[in-house]
Amino acid sequence: MWTAPHPIVVTVVLVDVLAVVSVLSWLWSEPLPVGVGRAALVVAGGLLSTELTWRLERQRRQLADTPHVNMTSVVILAVTLLDGPVAGAAAAVVLYLHLWWRASRWTSGLAPYRAVFNTSAMIIPACAAYGVLRLIAPDDVLSAPSEISAPALAAAIATFWLVNTVIVGAAIAAAEHERSIAGLLGGWSANALEIVTLFLGAMTAVIMELKPWLALFFLPLVYVLHRSDSVKHLEIAASTDHKTGLLNMETWRCLAEAGLRKARRHHVPVAVLMLDLDFFKRINDTHGHLVGDDVLRAVSRVISNEVRRTDLVGRFGGEEFVVFLTDVTLERAVEIAERIRTAVAALEIVPGQADGPAPVSVRVTVGVACDTGYADDEVDLGVLLLSADNRLFFAKGQGRDRISAGYLRRAR
Repeated sequence: MWTAPHPIVVTVVLVDVLAVVSVLSWLWSEPLPVGVGRAALVVAGGLLSTELTWRLERQRRQLADTPHVNMTSVVILAVTLLDGPVAGAAAAVVLYLHLWWRASRWTSGLAPYRAVFNTSAMIIPACAAYGVLRLIAPDDVLSAPSEISAPALAAAIATFWLVNTVIVGAAIAAAEHERSIAGLLGGWSANALEIVTLFLGAMTAVIMELKPWLALFFLPLVYVLHRSDSVKHLEIAASTDHKTGLLNMETWRCLAEAGLRKARRHHVPVAVLMLDLDFFKRINDTHGHLVGDDVLRAVSRVISNEVRRTDLVGRFGGEEFVVFLTDVTLERAVEIAERIRTAVAALEIVPGQADGPAPVSVRVTVGVACDTGYADDEVDLGVLLLSADNRLFFAKGQGRDRISAGYLRRAR
């Protein structure tokens, strides 16, 4: 861990220490629960769910070790509500140790300190959620429910989610220098899934208090949620370029061919943009490949921001990108290409070096090939790509940092 960058070390140490202090403070202020039978049953259900999905989890981590929602929060929150934060912390340790043994330790580059950090990032929210619950409802909301039980549980769920989100966001900011809110907080679907798992945790605690055997019916639901989320991450990892987050070429081609067939049926015009970063090798040779990777990621974000959500953006290879546009005229495609070219030219990537070098400027050349969609003969995607590539080659010959565009020429 000590070889990691300083911001990461500081973040990890602070979170781990705060987790220990939180558990010790609750251990000092509240007596330990007498019986742990209910908590043990809930933890056993969580372990069983992990056992049923650990192969998918291992594959997901091997393909893309990115932050994601797992189902441990169901068990950790349920045990915390049932027997207090010390029991919840113990459940988190057991679950994450089992998860690390089954899946994480097989992932290349996943050091044990990261597994400890992930555990701490669940212990702190559990302690905070329990504190808010006790502040709102000093009496046990499970064994002695009242009119404030529901608001108290909702506040505990919100606290758990908020504290966990802040911790994970701080770790992402320290590791990746992410500045966007979406990048730090995650997407809506991931946050919605996390909130759903927390509600399941609260419901599990309530049912374990009333009729413990009914909690068995939650196990299939947790399993299905975990499996579907893991499969979704596997699909994303298999279809995207790991360096830029764009579609990889195989996936882009498959989706673009489907879009082209649909456009042919409805006689909708389409266009393909081929983009190439000018003198990218010079950037790598001067500033290093890590800065070159930063440039690729920055340009990828620019391209994605300047096109519609329905358009397909992929990494063609190296420093080349490709975009499939549907329902656009040649003029509209050129406007989009010009927006991309201007936005890329405005980029300034600052190398993270101590001597403070000047920002790296980037330029891009674009070739645009458009087909009206009204011709009798069908056009293969490869023909559009070749036409756009020829336009790109022509623009480079004219001096780079420019656009060359035209309609697809058909042989007579």
